[in-house]
Amino acid sequence: MKNRILAMLLALAMVLSLAACGDNGTTAETTVPAAAATPAADGGTQAAESTGSGLSEQAELANAVYTNANVGKGMYTGTSEPGAITVECSTMDVMNTVKMTYATELAVARHTYDALVKLDGNNNVYGAAAESWETSDDGMTWTFHIRQGAKWVDSTGTPVADVTANDFVFAWSELINPDNASEYSSFGMVFKNAQAYWDYKAGESTTEVTLDDVGFKALDDYTLQVELENYQPYFLQTVKFEVLSPVYEPFYTEVGADAYGTAPDKMLYNGPFYMTEWITDNKIVVEKNPTWYDADSVSLNKINFVKYTDRNTAINAFMGGEIDIIDLSNGDQSGMFTAEGYTVDAFAGGYSFYFYTNTLDEDGVAANPGSKLSDTRSVNLRKAISYAIDRTQLIATVFKNQNTSPDCFSLGISSVDGGSFGDVVKAANGGQALYPATADTAKAQEYLTAALADLGYTDASQIDITLMTSEGTANELFSQVIQEQLRQNLGIEAKIEVLTIGEARARRNAKNYDLFSGGWGPDYNDPMTDLELWTSNNSNNHTGYASEAYDALIDATKTETDPAAREQLFVQAEMQLAEDMPVIPTYWRAEEYLASEKIASGALRLPFQYYNLIYTQLAD
Repeated sequence: MKNRILAMLLALAMVLSLAACGDNGTTAETTVPAAAATPAADGGTQAAESTGSGLSEQAELANAVYTNANVGKGMYTGTSEPGAITVECSTMDVMNTVKMTYATELAVARHTYDALVKLDGNNNVYGAAAESWETSDDGMTWTFHIRQGAKWVDSTGTPVADVTANDFVFAWSELINPDNASEYSSFGMVFKNAQAYWDYKAGESTTEVTLDDVGFKALDDYTLQVELENYQPYFLQTVKFEVLSPVYEPFYTEVGADAYGTAPDKMLYNGPFYMTEWITDNKIVVEKNPTWYDADSVSLNKINFVKYTDRNTAINAFMGGEIDIIDLSNGDQSGMFTAEGYTVDAFAGGYSFYFYTNTLDEDGVAANPGSKLSDTRSVNLRKAISYAIDRTQLIATVFKNQNTSPDCFSLGISSVDGGSFGDVVKAANGGQALYPATADTAKAQEYLTAALADLGYTDASQIDITLMTSEGTANELFSQVIQEQLRQNLGIEAKIEVLTIGEARARRNAKNYDLFSGGWGPDYNDPMTDLELWTSNNSNNHTGYASEAYDALIDATKTETDPAAREQLFVQAEMQLAEDMPVIPTYWRAEEYLASEKIASGALRLPFQYYNLIYTQLAD
């Protein structure tokens, strides 16, 4: 049976290579989305309460939410190491939580750190580093009570110090320190005066603001008080995010800011696992932390996070018992396993994929050393490219699965009435998607003519653009399909440049590119998580796009307290984004994956939780 599937995969690989098209495994940034219940704001739950089975309530829930239907089939029985599982981790460049951005890096941090709260198997908030909390009547001041007895441990599992409220104050001060250039610094801007502090420290304002003025402080070792800049109905969902994890300042100072987070022994851990091994761009190993407050409910002794850039290699590793969970990127892959009677799992990840576009003009390039003056500075060229892309064909030939053409940028976000925010945007646009599902060559040519005038060119052959992508055969094949569509529908000969993920990240951040394929999964269930990305001062906006009109719409949502009116402001922001097109959405991704029969239950793949393997139970 395994040999049969292997032969089919090898044949498929040859066909894909000849056809110059394939699945796109571009790493999406951040965690995943979808509708999550809004928890009560006035208190936390203690996750370690015992049930009749001896497991905590959270462990029981995790194992009830996910049960592996393949256990006992005797087909793909998984890895041989007792008490351990091996899963994919496509990016592992940055392990300093303050500087993280990619979903799989954040997934590792989910297992090695406790932020104030975590999400359970129903995506509800429960207490993690914080045992409980309360908020003021206006929702602007929060008080968190830190779990006493929690420990920092090193890469050998040895306790080093107690976890206190001061560790959150220090970590958050680093998050909003412009010297760190955190891509998720926007998460720190929710605190009162945080943006003003950033502006002063970065030299962008002469009004002095110190850390004492910023809205977070330790009232004592175990009491953390937070003041918000603006009302946030989703605030509790944001403080579960791993970039808001604590950092122990004495250790950070001892190893140095540049060295912290660069090796297992250059970090301390307060989560259910601690890191023991990190082979750069290859493998990360985490082991069970016996000091963690709910350690008795954790049955795994070890998790191996291993990097694969080639889908066929990953599938062969799964079949050979070298890995226990892998993602599938197209219908051919999942179809081969379902045809053999093996269940393929799925979850609604909510990833929206798109091209970042470099919008910098000459003044923008002058203000951004190391950046590039790109032909994509012409909004008409960006629109020509969008209309030239046949998204339906792309999905049908590359993915052959449940991926869909995007109606708007945001995916997996609930609307005020409990439906989909994307449906609200589409309805506001007369029932039409903001981005065409099939190529419209007439409009593409119309915008191309305008783009040539913008750029002072006379012919499409003068347009010089490169599709930058991160390593992996899937990414390269995806780029080749887009390259051919641009050739056929616009007469543009685009080049392809393949870089390591680290190199691509650096080039993107420096705005030294034309088009770069990436993806985003919302971090919490509100349109803000998607649409704030493209404000002019957002640290994840790597396009150079700066629109006063767009900024004003997003700012207005921060003071609008009527949910329906606030939602309409976000709808207008989606419309403005489509008009200015700093990003070109390409597809909404469906998530399918395989779990080996070694995993019995509790391995969560959920919206907002790319991997949550804390309470995984192994088969007997």
